[in-house]
Amino acid sequence: NMSVDEEINKDINITSEEQEIFDTLLEVAKNNNLNTTIRVNGGWVRDKLLNKDSKDIDFALDDIYGAEFAEMLSNHLYPGKSHKYGVIKANSEKSKHLETATLKVHGQFIDLVNLRSEEYAEDSRVPEIRIGTPLEDSLRRDLTINAMFYNVNTRKIEDFTHKGIEDLKKGIIRTPVEPLQTFLDDPLRVLRTIRFATRFGFEIVDEIHQAIADPGIKEALKVKVSYERIGKETDLMLSGENPADSIGYFYKYKIFSHLLKFPETCEELQTEEKVDELTYCTLKVCQILGKLFKEIKSNPGFMSFDWPEGDNLKELQKNTFYSAMLVPFRNYSYTIQKGKKSKIDQVFNYVMYESLKQPNKGRNFAASCLSNLDLIIELSNKEEFNVLEVGKTIKSLGELLKPTLLLAICYECFEQNYTDFSIELDDATIMKYVNKYVNFYQKMEAHKIHNAHLFKPLQNGKDLMKLFDIKGGMILKVLTEEVFKWQLLNPEGSVEELRA
Repeated sequence: NMSVDEEINKDINITSEEQEIFDTLLEVAKNNNLNTTIRVNGGWVRDKLLNKDSKDIDFALDDIYGAEFAEMLSNHLYPGKSHKYGVIKANSEKSKHLETATLKVHGQFIDLVNLRSEEYAEDSRVPEIRIGTPLEDSLRRDLTINAMFYNVNTRKIEDFTHKGIEDLKKGIIRTPVEPLQTFLDDPLRVLRTIRFATRFGFEIVDEIHQAIADPGIKEALKVKVSYERIGKETDLMLSGENPADSIGYFYKYKIFSHLLKFPETCEELQTEEKVDELTYCTLKVCQILGKLFKEIKSNPGFMSFDWPEGDNLKELQKNTFYSAMLVPFRNYSYTIQKGKKSKIDQVFNYVMYESLKQPNKGRNFAASCLSNLDLIIELSNKEEFNVLEVGKTIKSLGELLKPTLLLAICYECFEQNYTDFSIELDDATIMKYVNKYVNFYQKMEAHKIHNAHLFKPLQNGKDLMKLFDIKGGMILKVLTEEVFKWQLLNPEGSVEELRA
């Protein structure tokens, strides 16, 4: 139906910078006597049709390899300079299976690849490649909304699956070919499906639900996909628009036990049933957390805290959700054998490092929040506000006090109201816990210890060694702690008062 295509075609808004890049590529093709059709593929086309800006422009060429075209482009833009482009080799990583050339054109990086057709081997995510037709290239993509092209030569949108434009209009997530095969070929697509569905709030078609339920898919996720790639996808989901919805799909599809790798020496967590049972808590805690973050986004002064904004908020959201995901596992530990020595470590450290491949910052974030969570809940429930205990906990949490308070709200609210499957979340109940923890924080402020982690010791180690004529060691540690305790009880005290 051409009328729809034309109508959509007029809607796509190409910036002058983009047009300049397109014109340069066409000029290079012409100067080199190529008959190449140049197409932009994937995400850029989808975002343009949704009237969103798109940073990444990926080009697909129909009769030449990306690196060959990049060479011509590079000679045109940077004459006399050799190789101003990079090539990502086929198979350098488990998934990047064909050469992608990258270079800077008019200040923006672009990717160039050839259209391709793929045949997969049983146990690998690395297919056999040959140059393909645009139809073959669209059919091997993950979702119809990601399988459209913008033809630079004709300046038209091309939708070879005949479903992309319509699915985008109706908000539908579907695979270009039968989903079971799509997912078996590359099981990472299961996560991409969830990510796009939750990012745009689109609906996943039934046949995808059925395909993901196939036991072969879960096995393939374990065998064929590296944890690095899984970590990258979950990072994008948890820092994105609706992280709680993504966690909802993980639970619905029962894939937690396939995404998270638990240490073998922790016997209890080796069965899928046990993990599914525990992750009901993950689901609920993350759903409550999702509501709290929606509040924070619309009101940076939520809970009278001063929340970060922009990328810093995304980072905070991502790390808090990773911690929330692991709340039910917070008290599980495992043994590490190193030669004759063995030590005990927390399961969450293993999961953050081994299976979610998180950098140190994220791992330390989760470790601090999760190891202090029960203590914070306990302290908030004491009749008397215990200045020393609370102060010590604030000191050990530092900047992570606020995310830990969020987790405490979610977990306590879950535990007291929602352990039963049949009960739906309700905002008034959640607000009760928010208010409880706001009061708890206000008490910290009233005692002037909410920034205990920033206290400068009135007497540092050197001062103490001089004052008591000691050489360090255990006694110094005790004295240092005593100074900190005194400061918690006398946050405005002076050195003279302390010495007295």
